[in-house]
This record gives sequence, structure tokens and C-alpha cells, in this order.
Amino acid sequence: MADRRRLILLLLALAAMGFALFPIYWMVLTSVLPTSLMLSRSPPVLPPLSAMSWDAYATVLLRKPLLTWIANSTLVMLGTLAVTLVASAMAGYSLSRYRTAAQRAMGMGLLLSKMLPGALVVIPFFILFSTVGLIETRFGLVLANSAVAVPFATWLLKGFFDAIPRELEEAAWLDGASELGAFRHVVLPLSRPGIAACAAYVAIVTWSDLVFARTLMSKPEHWLVTVGLQSFTGEYLVEWSSLMAAATLSVLPMLVVFVLLEPFLVKGMTQGAMAN
Repeated sequence: MADRRRLILLLLALAAMGFALFPIYWMVLTSVLPTSLMLSRSPPVLPPLSAMSWDAYATVLLRKPLLTWIANSTLVMLGTLAVTLVASAMAGYSLSRYRTAAQRAMGMGLLLSKMLPGALVVIPFFILFSTVGLIETRFGLVLANSAVAVPFATWLLKGFFDAIPRELEEAAWLDGASELGAFRHVVLPLSRPGIAACAAYVAIVTWSDLVFARTLMSKPEHWLVTVGLQSFTGEYLVEWSSLMAAATLSVLPMLVVFVLLEPFLVKGMTQGAMAN
């Protein structure tokens, strides 16, 4: 009975995984098969080897500065990660350890600011950045994306800091550590799974940003990959093979990020299961 139950759970997990990964499979399939075949009444689910071609990838890399767009997105993502994680870790720790009226008001302000959509704040950002000369700069995009990501990341990290006993920091103080030293050497190492989850969230939000990237960057050499993908869609024609090839290549950096963060995420889930 137990073996049968495990088999059913395994089949359900495989079905869920297949359902989740099918769009990616279809994207790759569209990039290697002719557009006429994929837009036919009965497109093939399994690719015929005779019709497969990698020409779309060569076309994308030769005709479009795709690698430049990916590099721009990567730099903006890394900058946003650095700014957001530092600011959110300190703000989340402050909200977790100091329960004053001012701290609660600041926390509610951060939570309410998260409810504002990016399209609502992009115009004030554009006016401000135009005034200080941050239009067409990656640093401007880093600041804009950080401003959107910090509120949620702060509350996410606050939850992890709340789960760390205060007595551990007090023991570090007795050993001569300062409050900042206890935060750095005790709290941060114990909250690595939370920081990894926060980093994954920030990476996804920044990599998929289109509103700020489209508004604050107008030159093609400064575009992020999300804006660059739009250039494959014309008024009367969509280059489906090239678009899907570019989209497939643009996913690779995010896969690297999740491969690097996966051990910390798994460790966090394991610790949570053991704690329960």
C-alpha cells in the first residue's frame, strides 16, 4: 500500500513537472522548427529530426546585439541584488528586533508602498532621473528596481529574522561582539536560506522588468533583454523562430542563478522540516 501511494505521488509530481516545463519545451521546439510547421493546424509535439534547424540561433546572434542585451540585464540584476539585499537585510533586522511605534509605522509604509504598481511610479522616476542625469544609465535602472523590490524583500527577511532566537545575539554580545558584529556573524549566517529566497525573488523581478527598462532606456545598445525581445515583433510580422531562439538564450542566465541558489533553498526547506 505504501509503495502504491509513493508511485501515485511520483506520477503526480512528474505530471506537475511536465505541465510546468511544457511552455519551455514548446519555446525551444518553436526555435528549431520552421514557423510554417509550428503554425499549422496540427503542429508536432515531437520534433521531426529532418525539419530541425539551428539557423534561428545563428540569425539572432548575428543580426541582433542579443549578447549585449543579456549582459545589460545581468549587470542590472547583479546591481539590484547587491543594493536590495543590503538594504532589506538591515531594514528587516531593524523591524524584527526593535518594536517601537516608529518602526511599526515604517514597516506599514514599506508594505503599503509595495501595493503601488510599477506603472504608477515610472513617471516620477523618469522626471527625477531626467533631472539628475540618470536616464540611459544602468545605475538608474538599479535604483528603480531596488525601490520596487526592497519593500517586499524587507518583510520577507523580517520573517526569517523573527525565527532566530534573540539569545544567540546576546551570547555573542557577552563574548565581546558588537551589535553589528552579532548581526554579521550570527544572524546573517543563520538566515542564508531566507537571503537565498529573497535573492531569487529579486532576480526574477529585475530580469523580467519591462516598464522601467522601456521607459528609462531608449538606445538599442542600452536595452535590457526584455526590451530587445520586443524588437522581434513587427507591425505585420512576428519572427517566431528568432523570437523563441532569443527567449531560450535569455533564460540561461536565470538558470545559472537558480543553480547557485538551489543548495541554500533546499537547506532552508530541510531545516524547516527538521524544526517541525
